[in-house]
Amino acid sequence: MNERSASYPPFKVYGINLVARMLREPPDILTLHCPRGASIRYGQVVMAGDGFDEGSSSFREMPPFEAIVAFEEASEGVEGHYFYRNNEEYRILSLDSIIIAFPQP
Repeated sequence: MNERSASYPPFKVYGINLVARMLREPPDILTLHCPRGASIRYGQVVMAGDGFDEGSSSFREMPPFEAIVAFEEASEGVEGHYFYRNNEEYRILSLDSIIIAFPQP
C-alpha cells in the first residue's frame, strides 16, 4: 500500500455530499460564533461529490480538497453521518450544512 492510498478513504461520495475529517480544535485562521449559541464544528475536506444537486437538476460548486469547512451542530444531535478511521472522526455532510469553506493555500 503506498502513502497516498493510506491517507485517502477507500470510498466515494456523490452529489452535493462531502467527507470532512473533523478538527479537534478550531483552526487559527477561522473562528465563527453563532448568535444563538449553537456549537460550531470544523473539518477539513478529504473528499467531495461531483456537485450535482438532484433537487435543482444543476451542478453546485463544492469546497476544494483540504479546505477548512465550518458547520453548526445542534445540541440535540450530530450533524451528518459520522464514522471513525484510524482514531479520527469523519463526517459525511451535505453542502447545505456548510456555513463557510476556507481554502488552504
